Amino acid sequence: MTSSITTDGIAGTGGDVGGPSGRPVKLDDPTTVTIIPELTVAYDATAVHTRLRERWGDMAPVELRPGARAWLVTGYRTIVAMARGQFPLTTATGAWSGHQREVSSADAPVLRPLAPADRPTVEHVDGKEHGRLRTPLDEVLGVIDDAEIARTARARCEELIDGFAGTGVADLVREYVTPMPYLTLGTFLGFDAAAAQRVFDVASLQAGGQGSAADVHEVSFLLTGQTAARRPDGEPTPAGRLAQHPSYENTGEAALGLLSLTAIAARGLQSWLAQTLYLALTDSRFAGRLAGGQLGIDEALDEVLWAAAPVTTLPPRIAVEDFLVGDKLVQAGDAILLAVGALGSDPSIRGEGSWDGSGSRAHLTFGIGAHACPAPHLARLIVRTAAETLLHRLAPELALRADELRWAPDFRFRLLEQLPVVFRPEQQSESEPYLS
Repeated sequence: MTSSITTDGIAGTGGDVGGPSGRPVKLDDPTTVTIIPELTVAYDATAVHTRLRERWGDMAPVELRPGARAWLVTGYRTIVAMARGQFPLTTATGAWSGHQREVSSADAPVLRPLAPADRPTVEHVDGKEHGRLRTPLDEVLGVIDDAEIARTARARCEELIDGFAGTGVADLVREYVTPMPYLTLGTFLGFDAAAAQRVFDVASLQAGGQGSAADVHEVSFLLTGQTAARRPDGEPTPAGRLAQHPSYENTGEAALGLLSLTAIAARGLQSWLAQTLYLALTDSRFAGRLAGGQLGIDEALDEVLWAAAPVTTLPPRIAVEDFLVGDKLVQAGDAILLAVGALGSDPSIRGEGSWDGSGSRAHLTFGIGAHACPAPHLARLIVRTAAETLLHRLAPELALRADELRWAPDFRFRLLEQLPVVFRPEQQSESEPYLS
């Protein structure tokens, strides 16, 4: 059955639209489509988005790998409508038709976000079950003291910089961007460095489809040890709050909640920080405005979210029934990728001028609707602190040409594989902590 839905002016108009034959376009109709790896590793992702929009409009068929296709949605209003639940979609990736066609995801990293969850997790369920699993995360993140996490982030960032400041060379992705989230968040959650590293390692394995029940059990054990842990003020640690939250039916659910939080937080923070440093090192206009005080750090972070979006797509959605969007027929089981990374080039919201999006929070990087990021202000605070600390303490210059940089093949996040820099080595007397 095909339904026709009209949302905010987005209409499914039936058989009078479509290709030259007037028939709506189905996902498998085009013989050749753009492959997602071309987009994820492209030096100029905006050019790819623009080409797709010119050819297909706001929703383009793309190929994840041979035999596995998805709809890539690049239009602002359509993304908003879909993320708000105004179309028959689910985040339960087990409903993807690729599983019935035995399109394996085990050996294809690009398909791992579409792998079915073997147990309910907050990002893969909807409705009341999602609300139950989401509540502990909202409550734990809601009690975070901004000043404390800023101090924690600055201290951890200073320690990381100390490790390479005397050498004059560094790969900022490997030595700064990658470890920063687990050191910062791990400290705040109440774990020591070794335990925090293990939690983030397991979270990474789970996100990559390589985790095991034993890994989850190990994190459950770590959380159980946190139930009696207290902060200096006598309050339980955030990890302890999570372990004891009444919404969870057992410690295993709490462990999965922690792994979901840390996996998404780590990739999101790494991507946003790396893209901020990338723009500062490669865009003289951006760097000049930032250094000259014409662009405040928060406005600079907003510009990054528009001009060098760290999030490429939101978590995949799966159609649960057939419906029309313009001249496209979405069929039950089709995968849909909401390409928030394309919104900086969407002419319907950007116009034809040179607007860079500074000060606008309409970029949708943190999602919208029930599955939106639970703490975008904390992400901003951590990235702002990490970027300020590095750029105030060092004056790095890129050690490669910008077009020699490469991005990881990940359709969720835009993350550089490396960011090599050179700078004047610090002398021992210069390595005192930076004071703002």
